[in-house]
Amino acid sequence: MVESPQVDTNRVASIQCRCMDVRMVVSVVCAAFQAIVEHARSDRAADAGGAGLQNSPAVFRSRSQFVSLLALLRCNVTGNPQTTVVIMRTIALFLTLLALSMAPASADKAAAAVKIHKVFDIVRGGDKIGTDTVDIERQNDTTTVKIKTDVSVKVLFIEAYRYEHSCNETWKNGQLIAFKSRTNDNGTKHAIDVTAAPGKLSMDADGRQIDLPKTAAPESLWGKDAIHQFDAFEPDTGKRLSIQVTDLGNETLTIHGVTHETQHYKIADTLTGDFAREVWFDGDVLVRIKVVGSDNSVILSDLR
Repeated sequence: MVESPQVDTNRVASIQCRCMDVRMVVSVVCAAFQAIVEHARSDRAADAGGAGLQNSPAVFRSRSQFVSLLALLRCNVTGNPQTTVVIMRTIALFLTLLALSMAPASADKAAAAVKIHKVFDIVRGGDKIGTDTVDIERQNDTTTVKIKTDVSVKVLFIEAYRYEHSCNETWKNGQLIAFKSRTNDNGTKHAIDVTAAPGKLSMDADGRQIDLPKTAAPESLWGKDAIHQFDAFEPDTGKRLSIQVTDLGNETLTIHGVTHETQHYKIADTLTGDFAREVWFDGDVLVRIKVVGSDNSVILSDLR
């Protein structure tokens, strides 16, 4: 008689167990991969639609993948210890990959900033005499503003007047926290520095130390909110101002061939009356400033 081969039942059971372990690990890896993919999709959906997509199908699928992954782990923690170790290591790898996939997106969102660049042509009596350049950058709760003004008035090709001004402003949650300007007014130079202090602003105006209310702000007119800073100071000299704003109504302007539906305001200092401007805003965008010079000449600063 030919003896039937002996079957090592222990070895077969071991092989079956290992096959189950492999299948389980593969299932966990697949679930982890699907979770990462769905997480990326839900991130893109949230970026495209904002908070309104937090309960979108993509987000629900992403959450369901996490639930499936946890269920696989829960079903095996009481089984084969070796399988549990393998699955735990796979979970650790998955979490690492997920963290790496999230980190760049978070960094990009934190670094995102809104930048606005505007140039104004300064015209006197039909002749261009200079430019105003305004750069605004908004990031989270912080806004920085850089303004540069360059004016040159010539008479018979000879420069009769020169004005150079630059300033940097930093705002946080609508509150001025830092200001710096440097000005050359036809040879007379000014240096103004303002820093935030507890309950106030500290100004160094050409070497003079002055305390200001924490609500004070430069009357630099770069935005519609800026014209309503009633407790203000001149950006070039640091001179204190008490601003009164008069709404002159709606007006249609055509500047450089572009038609603007604007709101017209008059801004004046009630302390001395030396500071006076008229401004036009198309929505929240400044499009024109009008100043009357000491010689009664009209000077316009128009958005390009």
